[in-house]
Amino acid sequence: MSFVEVAKMEEVPEGSMKHVEKGDAEILLANVGGKIYAASDRCGHMNARLSMGKLQGTTVICPLHASQFDVTTGKNVKEPALTSIPGAEKVPELKKYSECLDKIIAPVKTYDLPTFDVKVEGESILVDIK
Repeated sequence: MSFVEVAKMEEVPEGSMKHVEKGDAEILLANVGGKIYAASDRCGHMNARLSMGKLQGTTVICPLHASQFDVTTGKNVKEPALTSIPGAEKVPELKKYSECLDKIIAPVKTYDLPTFDVKVEGESILVDIK
């Protein structure tokens, strides 16, 4: 195991998330009930940065298509929501584009997120970069 410091506890207040990078790893840190969890910060559906989404309890909601993942396990708990572009029904070209986009996005698989072991030493958050 190679734990490396990625942040300080004060940088990830309870109920919040933070994006960090170490080497090639893009990591989402989430503070749930005072405990820090670490997972890939890239959505398992369309690769969006999850730390730009919303944290609800142990669930992170992707800002792009609302896929949901449990930050404690990395498991996909809700598939993406495919929605039309607002107002698309009023513009024929936009409506056609929106429908085409949904057809392209719908078959894209959603994968679970890799997770990382975390330990806190004093105020330092350390993550095992595998």
